[in-house]
Amino acid sequence: MPRVHSAALAALLSVPCLVGACSGGSSGSADVATAVKQREPARVRTAPVERRELVRTISTTTTVESEREIELMPRTSGIVMRVLVEEGDWVEAGTVLAELDRRATQSAIELARIALRDAADAAKAAQFALLDAQNRLTTTKLRWEQASREYDRNEKAGMLSAQALDNLRTVRDTAQAEHEGARLAVERAQSQLQAVETQQAKAQLSIERAELDDSFMVITAPFAGQIAARGLRVGDTAGRVRTAVGQIAPAFLLSDSRALRATVFRPQRELPLFLAAQKAARKAALEQGDGAALEIRVTAEAVPGMTFAGEILLVSPVIDPASGSFRVTVKLPPTEPGSVGLLPGMLVRLEIVTERRPDALVVPKRALRREGGSDFVFVVEAGRARRVEVDEGFSDELGTEVRPRELAALQAGARVVVVGNRELEDGAEVREEEAPAEVPPAPGPAAGETAAAAPAKG
Repeated sequence: MPRVHSAALAALLSVPCLVGACSGGSSGSADVATAVKQREPARVRTAPVERRELVRTISTTTTVESEREIELMPRTSGIVMRVLVEEGDWVEAGTVLAELDRRATQSAIELARIALRDAADAAKAAQFALLDAQNRLTTTKLRWEQASREYDRNEKAGMLSAQALDNLRTVRDTAQAEHEGARLAVERAQSQLQAVETQQAKAQLSIERAELDDSFMVITAPFAGQIAARGLRVGDTAGRVRTAVGQIAPAFLLSDSRALRATVFRPQRELPLFLAAQKAARKAALEQGDGAALEIRVTAEAVPGMTFAGEILLVSPVIDPASGSFRVTVKLPPTEPGSVGLLPGMLVRLEIVTERRPDALVVPKRALRREGGSDFVFVVEAGRARRVEVDEGFSDELGTEVRPRELAALQAGARVVVVGNRELEDGAEVREEEAPAEVPPAPGPAAGETAAAAPAKG
């Protein structure tokens, strides 16, 4: 037994000299520790490869607009006597919103009506005068014709003396003159009647003008909508209330949340994509089918947890030379009064799905490594890391699509390294741990524009 212990002790004492080449006790111990550490498996965290749908999207922010939104400006000045609505009230077309002092305009209407009645009375008198003149014209014509026949008959017969014939000629000429006077009286009566009728028409126009001026004293809703803002109070002088920048303040802001849209500007290289989508949507509408080429998802921080569907409404074919972009108008779903939904002025994010990959291989973003011009991931198999060259495709908040360059080099369910892959080498021994499940990041500030999917390489 003592000999055995002596031999074991001698063997242990010889180890430092074998490893450290007998260069000293402390340096040899450090080398032994380094060698032991190098032989330890690398600790990594892994996550499974998934097969799921990924989409390519265009993401941008904009504000919601209403196709029917108007600032109602007072069309005349006057003291506000009544305000009949408040902010938030829903009104129908033609509803009276406010009323100004109408006493002056109402008096003008009454005066115009009196003038119209006077003109109507004068027109009746002129018509009677014309009838009287026409009757006198008829009478004088008959008298003139009778006198003419009497003179002509006696002149041809030659039975009367020259004096008697001169008397008949005088009677004839007098009847002719009276007829001419009656004809002139008819013309004067006709002119008088026309003048009175013109006066009557002017009186009618005066009534219409006075009624128009009176209508300006009543502010009404031109269409159905919701009162978004009220700028008048009882006692204010409408048309003289001004904003902080000196402009005339609108009486009301009327908005209809049932006709919503959003306008975005896109770079000109995307114009063919949006024109094709608009054409497909119109064709689908004619065929009563669902053929829209672009899916539009709309979200807003003001209504968390809700996603709304948009639709391409208009695509401008004109490129702005200053910005190199074109305008796209997106139709948004209506929001009924009192319900939760999108509202005019609300900041929203639009995600426009331009392409789908329904069966993509997806790895966590942290699993993808880039080195030079190559993309790769590390797959853990039998306790060792295997490097797999891939091409990157679409991506979303959590994952990135990868396409292995070698067929069947990567399958769904395989575990890829997400933590500890920076210094990892192909074939290295690893000790894996389950990585915690990732959650989508919170939406960032809605400013500018971001790309929600990276284009595929190769």
